[in-house]
Amino acid sequence: MERSGFTSWAGPAKMIGAIAGTTGSMVTGLWVKRPLSCQDAKKSLIHKGELSFGIVLGFCSGYLIKKVGKFFALMVGAGFMFLQYLSLNGYITVHWDRMEGGYKKQMGVDKDGKVTTQTIRSKWDAFVGFMTHNLQFKSTFMVGVYAGIHYG
Repeated sequence: MERSGFTSWAGPAKMIGAIAGTTGSMVTGLWVKRPLSCQDAKKSLIHKGELSFGIVLGFCSGYLIKKVGKFFALMVGAGFMFLQYLSLNGYITVHWDRMEGGYKKQMGVDKDGKVTTQTIRSKWDAFVGFMTHNLQFKSTFMVGVYAGIHYG
């Protein structure tokens, strides 16, 4: 048996044959080199089904968040204008200090009595935690959410 099979590339069949001839049994693994084949290239770390499923669900959720947010802003603005109209004409008296206290209680204020970006960020993080609870594809879902908010 030729010893050059161990020092130069002789292909998978020659290497296995050379090892089997010297040891008396078929050995695979340590000494066997094999080139990448098309089968190896087809195996991927990215699962396209999960990728597209996460992005689609995220986009739909982001789209809904934006639309509901716009509707909520519309209703708050219309409610404010309606209250101002009724107050101006003397039908009602609005206690804005009570409304502000309810807002601050709901949002959570810092020691200065102001709502900070950190407070809003913690509310957003809690909301994201709610949306991604028990999801295996959180990153693609969040990409879809941001795309849905942006393009919705």
